[in-house]
Amino acid sequence: MRIDDVNRSPQTQATEKANSGPANCGPGDKTEPAGVDSTELSPLAKALQPTDPQRLEKLRLDVQSGQYKVSSAKVAKAMVDDALQQ
Repeated sequence: MRIDDVNRSPQTQATEKANSGPANCGPGDKTEPAGVDSTELSPLAKALQPTDPQRLEKLRLDVQSGQYKVSSAKVAKAMVDDALQQ
């Protein structure tokens, strides 16, 4: 948790944020030229990508509209099953 010092000037905080980019990474880190953003997904993140985008969109709309209902019994059973498998 970060707590900003209210006695510091906003200019100091903005300067710190501007200077906390890739240039301040540790040794051995890959750095990109200034102004270039890049990202790379881990194999785990790639494996977790949705396989059914239509279903995901339907779930998103149901949650947004308040229509998505979670079965507490199913959640509890899944948690117990997962704990017993480990």
